[in-house]
Amino acid sequence: MRESKSALLRYISHLLQNDDALKRFVVDPITDAEGKYGLTKAERAVLRRTVHHLPQTSLNGFSMLRHRASYRRSLRLLQNVLHNAGSKSAADLHVAVDGKPVTTTADDASGGTFFLYVYYPNVNGNTDFTCQDNDYVNNNYGGPYAQSLGFQIVFGSGSTTVERLLLGASQAFPDLIGYSTVTIDSENYVSAVTVDNEYTITADLSNSCYDLSSNPNANSVFWFYSINGKPGQGGSTGQAGQSFADYELNSYDTVYWQLIAPDASYGFQPCAPQENNLYAQR
Repeated sequence: MRESKSALLRYISHLLQNDDALKRFVVDPITDAEGKYGLTKAERAVLRRTVHHLPQTSLNGFSMLRHRASYRRSLRLLQNVLHNAGSKSAADLHVAVDGKPVTTTADDASGGTFFLYVYYPNVNGNTDFTCQDNDYVNNNYGGPYAQSLGFQIVFGSGSTTVERLLLGASQAFPDLIGYSTVTIDSENYVSAVTVDNEYTITADLSNSCYDLSSNPNANSVFWFYSINGKPGQGGSTGQAGQSFADYELNSYDTVYWQLIAPDASYGFQPCAPQENNLYAQR
């Protein structure tokens, strides 16, 4: 799998999928971060404060351990912020080709610059997640955010939809990304994504398990897109069930694809005693 050029993003990806590494980080947030992954002091401090709400120099005063899924939600928030801010920072850069500056001034109707991130689990071959839930992905494949691919695509003219952006990435980088669709009620939806021209990850929305009319409590993963890291309502992901073919983008938008199911279950699961806190063991 490819690794980010960012030491912090590499370490976050590792913590999102490796239970032992996450346990070590909870108790000792410096040794691995500094010795193995080369994080800066500032990066280590931000990571610790995000996940544990403590400065990196403080002793671990927690007498109980939160469930790992809770820590990973904090990690995911930071990952989202980094990717979203990173894509916008890239759009702010002044780029030169052969010594001549290149800028993008196209308005929304005449092309523009767009960014695409595709998150996917740890898979070793073609894998079908149709009708599986979030826990299945988390417990068996390192979670939906274990790996990621990022792309910057520039269109010279024409309006751009989520579909056009994904198609453009697959045409420009066919060895990195590809996808398949299914048609439901005359609308196209992504049913599978292929990464590295090797692993096809399927979640087929045409399966009856996704039919809410006959299965109102369906909670199976599917290829879900969001815009600029804003899930939910308010136009950030389109209307409920809106096809990726219809959602129009603005220049410099960042589109995220992720294999997840709607999950409104939050809060704390039962906590376990912190084994390295002697006071809590008394």
